[in-house]
Amino acid sequence: MAFVEIQNVSKRFGATRALQRTSLALDRGEIHGLLGENGAGKSTLMKVLSGVITPDEGTVVIDGEMLQHGDPKAAREAGIGIAFQELSSPPNISVAMKLCLRDTPKNVLGMIAQKRLMSHARTVLDEYHAPYIPVDALISEVDLATKQQIEIIAGMRDAKRLLVLDEPTAALPDTAWLFARMRHLAAQGTSIIYISHKLKEIEEICSQGTVIRNGRNVGNFKAGQESEKELVELMIGRSFEHTYPEKRDADVRAVEPIVMVNRLSAGKVEDVSFSIYPGEVLGVAALEGQGQHDLFYALAGITPRTGGQVQITRGSARRDTALVPEERKAEALFLQLSSLFNLTVSTLADLSRAGLVSKKRERALGTARADGVHLPHTMLDKPVSALSGGNQQKVVFGRALSQDPACLILFDPTRGVDVPTKVELYDLIRSYAQSGRAVLMYSTEIPELVGVCDRVLSMHSGQFTGEFTGSLVSETDILRGALNLESMSAQRGTL
Repeated sequence: MAFVEIQNVSKRFGATRALQRTSLALDRGEIHGLLGENGAGKSTLMKVLSGVITPDEGTVVIDGEMLQHGDPKAAREAGIGIAFQELSSPPNISVAMKLCLRDTPKNVLGMIAQKRLMSHARTVLDEYHAPYIPVDALISEVDLATKQQIEIIAGMRDAKRLLVLDEPTAALPDTAWLFARMRHLAAQGTSIIYISHKLKEIEEICSQGTVIRNGRNVGNFKAGQESEKELVELMIGRSFEHTYPEKRDADVRAVEPIVMVNRLSAGKVEDVSFSIYPGEVLGVAALEGQGQHDLFYALAGITPRTGGQVQITRGSARRDTALVPEERKAEALFLQLSSLFNLTVSTLADLSRAGLVSKKRERALGTARADGVHLPHTMLDKPVSALSGGNQQKVVFGRALSQDPACLILFDPTRGVDVPTKVELYDLIRSYAQSGRAVLMYSTEIPELVGVCDRVLSMHSGQFTGEFTGSLVSETDILRGALNLESMSAQRGTL
């Protein structure tokens, strides 16, 4: 008998079958990859394991003990730890409180002993090799990568027998810290289910894996024995070529730029200048915290500029910029409202007469926008919180594109999105640029920048360190630029 056995688990939500007799088995200390498109049933399976939902049928057995369904406390007591991709920490609690929720030190009056809490949290962070995280900061005060680390550490603390990680590197600058901690846990006997759309990570860290599609287990694989193409085809159930859209051959810089940035300073950004041309997808490559967030959000009008000028030639575009932000749930979506509302909210004035929204016009506009981003019409009346991560991102894209900006600003636009949806988003990005607009894109995945962008700027410590165009757009040189290492391929100066 396997150490962890998930046997014939099924769950239906109305007419939707989220899980259909799904089974999964792990040995003690095994790191097991779990693959599937957004909406394949991975999140539902996680919620079954965490005790958040009760399956319609099926069992979960860990180390010979059957899990009591529908009871989060029972799941924790069974030694199950979960780290969700969509961060669960309340923004107004301290890092120390999040890390020590299960064992918060109290004084004789039953109140939280703050000094002991901070000391205990520092001990926890030392144990997990993350002493640089400030224990007294609020969750809302730390950056996304740090929030992700805190979420992972909290999950690891609960994981005495089984750890489930959902897209854990989506916000991390690299995998080194996480993979070291995972291997340490596995060596101690904890089994790990690793959910990721990054197939190279699955190959590196997992010994084997399972693919689910439409709630069913459709195949098992040994890491390294299946090609990326074969795994993707197993995930989506049809033939698939994982390719980026064809880039434009002509030199887009033969015409006047749409965006001209001159000596811009904002936050960590210091005195940067660059231009973006009609039809161009310009990428920015940087390690975490090098000023890219301040740059993008300053161009979108969110982060205040402290110096320099930004000139945007709008032409026939309706507005200067539209932003697809870093955190879709926190920054872009009204989670409890419908996808239709989220798609059309930016143009409610166009749908109104005497302050009243025309439902007929709203429906027509929302349907057209859904078609533009390949969002099924059945999703329009659902709360956007009920959609998969990929479909949520399509809603964000649909609203941004519908604003017809002269420059579309994309901050890590495929974070936590499955491979087939990524390809759809790549096509949308290229199509928008080919309409004569400009696109500025940051991604944590350098191969994505190489595949999508016509030109890439590397950034370090708030300044550009290199420009890579045409044959110079290679992963190696871009990474060297992001690390601020000398590169023969980098053209330095005003970009």
